[in-house]
Amino acid sequence: MLVSENLGRPFLKWAGGKKWLVQHINALLPRDFSGSYYEPFVGAGIFYFTLCPNRALLSDLNEDLIKTYEAIKTDPDLVINMLEKYPYDSDFYYSMRARKPRSLHGHAARLIYLNRTCWNGLYRVNRKGEFNVPFGRHKNPRICDADNLRNVSLVLQNTKLLSADFEQAVQKAKSGSLVYFDPPYITGHQNNGFHMYNNRLFAWSDQERLARVAFALSSRGVFVLVSNADHANIRELYPDFYKYRITRKSLIGGLNSSRGDITESLFSNYPLEGLEAEII
Repeated sequence: MLVSENLGRPFLKWAGGKKWLVQHINALLPRDFSGSYYEPFVGAGIFYFTLCPNRALLSDLNEDLIKTYEAIKTDPDLVINMLEKYPYDSDFYYSMRARKPRSLHGHAARLIYLNRTCWNGLYRVNRKGEFNVPFGRHKNPRICDADNLRNVSLVLQNTKLLSADFEQAVQKAKSGSLVYFDPPYITGHQNNGFHMYNNRLFAWSDQERLARVAFALSSRGVFVLVSNADHANIRELYPDFYKYRITRKSLIGGLNSSRGDITESLFSNYPLEGLEAEII
């Protein structure tokens, strides 16, 4: 499968997004990939929208997120009509944050609005499952990109959507398909508090389970690509996979400062040909 022309772009901001990595997309694809594409931690879906695959399954444990994709897929204009009426206003923001829409499309409009206007585009809920990110101070944010939402809907038509654990989501992946795992993780803690910081997002037992699932898929002829933290304990979980260390600039560090460099790991059961990365 070759990378298709972008028909739609990610319509959400999402922590841990891989915008910095998609510039390497052609090097990340297996040469013989012709099956379905699976992305079990979809988030904003930048890999998916870059590929525009003919057949895909997108999934996430975040039910709010999957409902939003489903609403855009089924009728983007219903969502657009709501969003176009929503003002960029602090009082309206907190009123919307407190709402619990009953309709699928009302739910999607609420999440997109909050995502585009909250602080730092962060998705965070409290122990009750209530969205609790404060209002963001932006310069004229684009709340509704109607053309893109309609294009996203077209891209999603041949895509299945599922709110599920990653292991369940890839059960039916067949030989020749590609599964891309991008679990939640924090960078910058390679030598200090790695488990403490990362267990808040994705427990170590889940990391171990993810590796077992990756090996099981590989044994069935499925292409597997995993992005993860650059840490020795993580690398040890993938003894028979190709391992790469890729460096990017921190969003915090200066462009000319080595202190701004962040390293992350990639693991695959096929060689990443032409990738500008250190083999580890």
